[in-house]
Parts: sequence; structure tokens; C-alpha cells
Amino acid sequence: MIDVGLFNLLQHGPTGVLSGHPNSAQLLASSTATVFSWIANRYWTYRGRTRKNVAREATLFVLANLGGIAITQFCLLFTHHVLGLTSPLADNVAAYVVGFGLGTAFRFVFYHYIVFTGHKDHSPDDDADSTDTQGQAGGEAASSAVPVSARS
Repeated sequence: MIDVGLFNLLQHGPTGVLSGHPNSAQLLASSTATVFSWIANRYWTYRGRTRKNVAREATLFVLANLGGIAITQFCLLFTHHVLGLTSPLADNVAAYVVGFGLGTAFRFVFYHYIVFTGHKDHSPDDDADSTDTQGQAGGEAASSAVPVSARS
């Protein structure tokens, strides 16, 4: 929403600050959306899978988004310079239907398997409901067991 709204405001809005420069408008809009997206993904979507090294995670996140931006930029450039379609509708279809769809698929795979790969957090209460090897709830074996997490 941030990306699409800001792009259309910059490119086709009342002031038309970047009118005639669709790639610049898209780059600025997607860069702004990337900052919001990192915060939302780190503290909401993947909050249990974040890494302790925030700088490394942020660097990988930026690389993932640069790949997605490159895909969108290519679609926009192709539409303008190869197909010769320069209308606002063509800009939006190229950038936010085709480019955004392909870029989102790329980003999802990159986020899920490369950026946010930390183990899910477990609280001490996770073992409270488990049973020990003799089937007794809350036994010594259950309280000393290390939680096992499976990557999905």
C-alpha cells in the first residue's frame, strides 16, 4: 500500500514531483516501503524467528528487497522502452501487478529461508504441559528437557 500509493502520488499525483520519471518514483516509493516492511516483518510477522545480530539481518533484508526492486524496475523499464506503453495504467500494471507479484515471491523465499532463519523462541512455560518419560505431568525429565524446534 505504501509503495503503490507513494508511487502514484509522485508520478501521477497533483504535484507530479517525479512525473515522467517512473523508475525514480518507483525506487523512492519502494525504498520507503522497505523501511516499513523491515520493521513490520522483524517485530510482527517473524518476531519469533529473528536473529540476535540485527545488522546482519538488516543487511540480508536490504539485499532481498534490492532483488525485488530490481525485478519491478525491469518490468517497468521493459514496459516503457520495449513495449512503448507509458500510460498510468501501464505503469501500475507493470510495476504493481507483474513486477510486484514476481518481486513478492522472490522476497518471501529470501525472507523465509535466508533472512529470518532464527529458531522460534520458546518460553519456560512451553514445557509445563509436557509429560516425562513415565507419563507423569511436570516430572523432572520434562523440566530438564531442551525444547526442540522444527524449521518450517
